[in-house]
Amino acid sequence: MRRLQLTFYAPDAEVHPLHTLMAERDYVNAAEMVHWNDAGETMTHAFYVEADREAFAAALDELSEVRAYDLTTVAEDRFYLHVRAETTPVQRAMFDAYNRGGLVVTSTLEHTDDGGVTFEVVGTTEALQDLHGGAPDGIEVDIDRVGGPSAEYETLLSERQREAVETAVRVGYYDVPRTATHEDVATELACAPSTASEHLRKAESKVLQSLFGA
Repeated sequence: MRRLQLTFYAPDAEVHPLHTLMAERDYVNAAEMVHWNDAGETMTHAFYVEADREAFAAALDELSEVRAYDLTTVAEDRFYLHVRAETTPVQRAMFDAYNRGGLVVTSTLEHTDDGGVTFEVVGTTEALQDLHGGAPDGIEVDIDRVGGPSAEYETLLSERQREAVETAVRVGYYDVPRTATHEDVATELACAPSTASEHLRKAESKVLQSLFGA
């Protein structure tokens, strides 16, 4: 069994209006698909989103593909989105590519700033080779990492979480005594202090739970 971190791109087509909203709008700072249910013509998704709530909701209201949605606030400009939407041909092709025998998705799906979707998958060598070699037309697949069945700490983290931790180490956030604050980390990341703090807390939680088998 092998583990891959992959990024899917559709450079010449829109994956889905929801994807465009998550990846390309200035008022969206981060978005991760936490869970999903594929019902064929529609999909129901649960997202964690860091964004301007009012602007985000207004954009959702304009999407004809969205059949229903609900926002649950976590904190200021941080919320969960539960949304049911019609699928598009490109989105259908992307999901069908890894919804096949021998593969298990083991992470959230993170919408990246350059329009990709990054996630981690575990499977047999043959199934993973088929996934990479059998990408549908119009879909590009980048292999970001390859590993064994047990994730190394680095692969546990999303790209943004890893960037936050690396920045925190560099500026002295983890020095003893501490020589930087989460505000300093936020300045380096060009995000709000609360966002930087959230990235660090999530990263620390993932690493510690993996380390101690929680």
